Amino acid sequence: MKKIAVILLVIFALVFSGCGKGAPAENTKIKVAATIFPIYDFVRNIGGEYVEPVLIVPPGSSPHTFSPSLSDVKKITGAKVVFYNNFGLDDWVLKLAKNAGIPLETNVNEGLQNVVKAHNGNPHLWLNPEYAISQCEVVEKTLEKIDPKHKSYYEQNFEKYSNEIRREANSLKKEVDSLKSRKFIAFHPAYTYFAEFFSLEEAGVIEKVPGQKPNPKDLAEIERLIKEEHIKAIFSEPQIFSSILKTISQDTSVKILVLDPLGGTDGRKSYIELLRFDINEIYRGLK
Repeated sequence: MKKIAVILLVIFALVFSGCGKGAPAENTKIKVAATIFPIYDFVRNIGGEYVEPVLIVPPGSSPHTFSPSLSDVKKITGAKVVFYNNFGLDDWVLKLAKNAGIPLETNVNEGLQNVVKAHNGNPHLWLNPEYAISQCEVVEKTLEKIDPKHKSYYEQNFEKYSNEIRREANSLKKEVDSLKSRKFIAFHPAYTYFAEFFSLEEAGVIEKVPGQKPNPKDLAEIERLIKEEHIKAIFSEPQIFSSILKTISQDTSVKILVLDPLGGTDGRKSYIELLRFDINEIYRGLK
Protein backbone atom coordinates (compact mmCIF):
# COMPACT_ATOMS: atom_id res chain seq x y z
CA MET A 1 0.00 0.00 0.00
CA LYS A 2 2.79 2.38 0.88
CA LYS A 3 4.49 1.77 -2.49
CA ILE A 4 1.24 2.44 -4.32
CA ALA A 5 0.65 5.65 -2.36
CA VAL A 6 4.17 6.87 -3.12
CA ILE A 7 3.78 6.09 -6.84
CA LEU A 8 0.47 7.94 -6.96
CA LEU A 9 1.99 10.99 -5.25
CA VAL A 10 4.87 11.02 -7.75
CA ILE A 11 2.48 10.77 -10.71
CA PHE A 12 0.29 13.52 -9.21
CA ALA A 13 3.30 15.83 -8.78
CA LEU A 14 4.60 15.18 -12.31
CA VAL A 15 1.22 15.79 -13.91
CA PHE A 16 0.63 19.10 -12.17
CA SER A 17 4.19 20.34 -12.54
CA GLY A 18 3.95 19.52 -16.27
CA CYS A 19 0.70 21.47 -16.54
CA GLY A 20 2.33 24.41 -14.82
CA LYS A 21 5.19 24.46 -17.29
CA GLY A 22 2.97 24.17 -20.34
CA ALA A 23 0.46 26.88 -19.39
CA PRO A 24 1.45 30.51 -20.05
CA ALA A 25 1.61 32.70 -16.97
CA GLU A 26 -1.36 35.02 -16.65
CA ASN A 27 0.87 37.97 -15.82
CA THR A 28 3.27 37.53 -18.80
CA LYS A 29 4.29 40.99 -19.93
CA ILE A 30 4.12 42.18 -23.53
CA LYS A 31 7.53 43.19 -24.87
CA VAL A 32 7.46 46.61 -26.54
CA ALA A 33 10.35 48.58 -28.05
CA ALA A 34 10.83 52.35 -28.29
CA THR A 35 13.54 54.25 -30.13
CA ILE A 36 14.14 57.20 -27.77
CA PHE A 37 13.80 57.71 -24.02
CA PRO A 38 10.74 60.03 -23.97
CA ILE A 39 8.70 57.50 -25.97
CA TYR A 40 10.05 54.70 -23.79
CA ASP A 41 8.83 56.60 -20.72
CA PHE A 42 5.38 57.10 -22.28
CA VAL A 43 5.17 53.34 -22.85
CA ARG A 44 6.38 52.63 -19.32
CA ASN A 45 3.74 54.86 -17.74
CA ILE A 46 0.81 53.74 -19.90
CA GLY A 47 1.74 50.06 -20.19
CA GLY A 48 2.44 49.70 -16.48
CA GLU A 49 2.47 46.16 -15.12
CA TYR A 50 1.42 44.53 -18.40
CA VAL A 51 4.23 45.83 -20.61
CA GLU A 52 7.99 45.28 -20.71
CA PRO A 53 9.45 48.36 -22.48
CA VAL A 54 12.83 48.15 -24.20
CA LEU A 55 14.82 51.28 -25.07
CA ILE A 56 16.85 51.17 -28.30
CA VAL A 57 18.94 54.38 -28.24
CA PRO A 58 20.82 54.38 -24.92
CA PRO A 59 20.75 57.53 -22.74
CA GLY A 60 23.56 59.88 -23.71
CA SER A 61 23.43 58.90 -27.40
CA SER A 62 21.75 60.81 -30.21
CA PRO A 63 19.16 59.20 -32.52
CA HIS A 64 20.47 61.48 -35.28
CA THR A 65 23.81 59.64 -35.29
CA PHE A 66 22.79 56.26 -33.84
CA SER A 67 23.72 53.16 -35.85
CA PRO A 68 21.94 49.92 -34.84
CA SER A 69 24.02 46.79 -34.32
CA LEU A 70 23.31 43.06 -34.14
CA SER A 71 22.99 43.39 -30.35
CA ASP A 72 20.10 45.81 -30.91
CA VAL A 73 18.37 43.25 -33.14
CA LYS A 74 18.73 40.69 -30.36
CA LYS A 75 17.54 43.17 -27.72
CA ILE A 76 14.22 43.91 -29.42
CA THR A 77 13.52 40.45 -30.85
CA GLY A 78 10.18 39.23 -29.51
CA ALA A 79 8.65 42.71 -29.24
CA LYS A 80 5.05 43.01 -30.43
CA VAL A 81 5.50 46.60 -31.58
CA VAL A 82 8.18 49.26 -31.90
CA PHE A 83 7.25 52.89 -31.31
CA TYR A 84 9.25 55.52 -33.19
CA ASN A 85 9.21 59.27 -33.80
CA ASN A 86 9.68 59.41 -37.60
CA PHE A 87 10.47 62.50 -39.74
CA GLY A 88 14.15 61.70 -40.17
CA LEU A 89 14.98 61.31 -36.48
CA ASP A 90 14.92 57.51 -36.20
CA ASP A 91 13.87 56.10 -39.56
CA TRP A 92 16.69 53.54 -39.24
CA VAL A 93 14.34 51.64 -36.92
CA LEU A 94 12.24 50.33 -39.82
CA LYS A 95 15.07 48.13 -41.08
CA LEU A 96 15.97 47.18 -37.52
CA ALA A 97 12.38 46.10 -36.79
CA LYS A 98 12.27 44.05 -39.99
CA ASN A 99 15.51 42.28 -39.08
CA ALA A 100 14.13 41.53 -35.60
CA GLY A 101 10.83 40.22 -36.99
CA ILE A 102 8.68 42.79 -35.19
CA PRO A 103 5.17 42.67 -36.70
CA LEU A 104 4.14 46.27 -36.04
CA GLU A 105 5.88 49.67 -36.31
CA THR A 106 3.96 52.63 -34.90
CA ASN A 107 4.78 56.27 -35.59
CA VAL A 108 3.72 58.13 -32.44
CA ASN A 109 3.32 61.33 -34.48
CA GLU A 110 0.83 59.87 -36.94
CA GLY A 111 -1.67 62.69 -36.25
CA LEU A 112 0.86 65.52 -36.30
CA GLN A 113 2.10 65.49 -39.90
CA ASN A 114 0.70 68.96 -40.63
CA VAL A 115 2.48 70.40 -37.58
CA VAL A 116 5.79 68.96 -38.75
CA LYS A 117 5.18 70.19 -42.30
CA ALA A 118 4.54 73.72 -40.98
CA HIS A 119 7.88 73.54 -39.12
CA ASN A 120 10.01 72.46 -42.12
CA GLY A 121 10.17 68.82 -41.03
CA ASN A 122 11.35 69.44 -37.46
CA PRO A 123 10.91 66.08 -35.65
CA HIS A 124 11.32 67.14 -31.99
CA LEU A 125 7.60 67.22 -31.16
CA TRP A 126 7.80 65.53 -27.74
CA LEU A 127 9.39 68.63 -26.17
CA ASN A 128 6.01 70.37 -26.44
CA PRO A 129 3.89 68.75 -23.69
CA GLU A 130 0.71 69.06 -25.77
CA TYR A 131 2.26 67.01 -28.56
CA ALA A 132 3.73 64.59 -26.01
CA ILE A 133 0.18 63.86 -24.81
CA SER A 134 -0.86 63.23 -28.41
CA GLN A 135 2.00 60.73 -28.68
CA CYS A 136 0.87 59.09 -25.44
CA GLU A 137 -2.60 58.62 -26.90
CA VAL A 138 -1.10 56.79 -29.89
CA VAL A 139 0.77 54.54 -27.45
CA GLU A 140 -2.45 53.89 -25.54
CA LYS A 141 -4.48 53.00 -28.63
CA THR A 142 -1.74 50.73 -29.95
CA LEU A 143 -1.44 48.83 -26.66
CA GLU A 144 -5.20 48.38 -26.63
CA LYS A 145 -5.00 46.96 -30.14
CA ILE A 146 -2.38 44.34 -29.31
CA ASP A 147 -3.70 43.62 -25.80
CA PRO A 148 -7.46 44.32 -25.83
CA LYS A 149 -8.22 42.49 -22.59
CA HIS A 150 -6.44 45.26 -20.65
CA LYS A 151 -8.04 48.13 -22.57
CA SER A 152 -9.57 49.84 -19.52
CA TYR A 153 -6.24 49.61 -17.67
CA TYR A 154 -4.40 51.42 -20.48
CA GLU A 155 -7.17 54.03 -20.72
CA GLN A 156 -6.94 54.78 -16.99
CA ASN A 157 -3.14 55.01 -17.10
CA PHE A 158 -3.30 57.36 -20.09
CA GLU A 159 -5.77 59.67 -18.35
CA LYS A 160 -3.72 59.73 -15.15
CA TYR A 161 -0.39 60.25 -16.90
CA SER A 162 -1.62 62.90 -19.36
CA ASN A 163 -3.04 64.86 -16.43
CA GLU A 164 0.33 64.64 -14.66
CA ILE A 165 2.07 66.03 -17.75
CA ARG A 166 -0.44 68.89 -18.08
CA ARG A 167 -0.16 69.77 -14.40
CA GLU A 168 3.64 69.84 -14.45
CA ALA A 169 3.79 71.72 -17.76
CA ASN A 170 1.41 74.42 -16.54
CA SER A 171 3.40 74.78 -13.33
CA LEU A 172 6.65 75.15 -15.27
CA LYS A 173 5.00 77.67 -17.57
CA LYS A 174 4.31 79.89 -14.58
CA GLU A 175 7.97 79.69 -13.56
CA VAL A 176 9.17 81.25 -16.81
CA ASP A 177 6.39 83.84 -16.99
CA SER A 178 8.49 86.22 -14.90
CA LEU A 179 11.43 86.18 -17.35
CA LYS A 180 11.94 89.46 -19.19
CA SER A 181 14.49 87.95 -21.56
CA ARG A 182 13.00 85.05 -23.55
CA LYS A 183 15.44 84.60 -26.41
CA PHE A 184 18.04 81.86 -26.44
CA ILE A 185 20.30 80.00 -28.85
CA ALA A 186 20.16 76.20 -28.91
CA PHE A 187 22.77 73.79 -30.21
CA HIS A 188 20.46 72.34 -32.87
CA PRO A 189 16.76 72.98 -33.71
CA ALA A 190 15.40 70.68 -30.99
CA TYR A 191 13.59 73.36 -29.02
CA THR A 192 11.25 75.02 -31.50
CA TYR A 193 8.13 73.25 -30.19
CA PHE A 194 9.35 73.58 -26.60
CA ALA A 195 9.78 77.33 -27.06
CA GLU A 196 6.31 77.69 -28.58
CA PHE A 197 4.62 76.00 -25.63
CA PHE A 198 6.55 77.93 -22.97
CA SER A 199 6.35 81.31 -24.79
CA LEU A 200 10.10 81.44 -25.37
CA GLU A 201 12.00 82.26 -28.56
CA GLU A 202 14.59 80.01 -30.12
CA ALA A 203 16.42 82.91 -31.77
CA GLY A 204 19.03 80.76 -33.48
CA VAL A 205 20.91 77.45 -33.51
CA ILE A 206 24.57 76.50 -33.70
CA GLU A 207 24.10 73.49 -35.99
CA LYS A 208 21.20 73.83 -38.42
CA VAL A 209 21.70 70.19 -39.39
CA PRO A 210 22.96 67.73 -36.72
CA GLY A 211 26.60 66.92 -37.34
CA GLN A 212 27.07 69.80 -39.78
CA LYS A 213 29.35 72.37 -38.17
CA PRO A 214 28.68 76.07 -38.83
CA ASN A 215 30.99 77.74 -41.33
CA PRO A 216 32.74 81.05 -40.49
CA LYS A 217 29.85 83.04 -41.98
CA ASP A 218 27.31 81.15 -39.83
CA LEU A 219 29.47 81.65 -36.76
CA ALA A 220 29.73 85.40 -37.38
CA GLU A 221 25.94 85.60 -37.77
CA ILE A 222 25.40 83.81 -34.46
CA GLU A 223 27.76 86.17 -32.65
CA ARG A 224 26.11 89.19 -34.28
CA LEU A 225 22.72 87.91 -33.15
CA ILE A 226 23.92 87.44 -29.57
CA LYS A 227 25.26 90.99 -29.38
CA GLU A 228 22.39 92.77 -31.14
CA GLU A 229 19.58 90.84 -29.44
CA HIS A 230 21.29 90.88 -26.03
CA ILE A 231 20.98 87.10 -25.75
CA LYS A 232 22.13 85.91 -22.35
CA ALA A 233 22.71 82.21 -22.91
CA ILE A 234 23.55 79.54 -25.46
CA PHE A 235 22.82 75.90 -24.75
CA SER A 236 24.81 72.77 -25.43
CA GLU A 237 23.45 69.22 -25.31
CA PRO A 238 24.78 66.24 -23.33
CA GLN A 239 24.54 63.96 -26.40
CA ILE A 240 26.80 66.15 -28.56
CA PHE A 241 30.12 67.83 -27.73
CA SER A 242 31.31 70.89 -29.61
CA SER A 243 34.18 73.27 -28.88
CA ILE A 244 32.43 75.91 -31.00
CA LEU A 245 30.28 76.96 -28.03
CA LYS A 246 33.40 77.82 -26.05
CA THR A 247 34.64 80.00 -28.91
CA ILE A 248 31.30 81.84 -29.11
CA SER A 249 31.27 82.36 -25.35
CA GLN A 250 34.80 83.78 -25.37
CA ASP A 251 33.93 86.16 -28.19
CA THR A 252 30.62 87.38 -26.74
CA SER A 253 30.77 86.67 -22.97
CA VAL A 254 27.51 84.76 -23.27
CA LYS A 255 26.76 82.01 -20.72
CA ILE A 256 26.88 78.32 -21.73
CA LEU A 257 24.33 76.01 -20.15
CA VAL A 258 22.87 72.61 -21.04
CA LEU A 259 19.49 71.65 -22.49
CA ASP A 260 18.75 67.94 -22.77
CA PRO A 261 16.29 66.94 -25.52
CA LEU A 262 16.14 63.27 -24.55
CA GLY A 263 16.82 62.51 -20.89
CA GLY A 264 17.19 59.07 -19.34
CA THR A 265 20.21 60.04 -17.22
CA ASP A 266 20.52 61.08 -13.56
CA GLY A 267 18.09 63.88 -12.74
CA ARG A 268 16.18 63.20 -15.96
CA LYS A 269 14.93 59.66 -15.34
CA SER A 270 11.44 60.49 -16.60
CA TYR A 271 9.86 62.74 -19.22
CA ILE A 272 8.46 65.01 -16.50
CA GLU A 273 11.89 65.28 -14.85
CA LEU A 274 13.32 66.13 -18.28
CA LEU A 275 10.89 69.03 -18.72
CA ARG A 276 11.71 70.27 -15.23
CA PHE A 277 15.46 70.10 -15.88
CA ASP A 278 15.23 72.02 -19.15
CA ILE A 279 13.02 74.76 -17.73
CA ASN A 280 15.36 75.15 -14.74
CA GLU A 281 18.29 75.56 -17.14
CA ILE A 282 16.33 78.09 -19.20
CA TYR A 283 15.50 80.04 -16.06
CA ARG A 284 19.14 80.00 -14.89
CA GLY A 285 20.33 81.17 -18.29
CA LEU A 286 17.80 83.92 -18.95
CA LYS A 287 17.04 85.39 -15.53
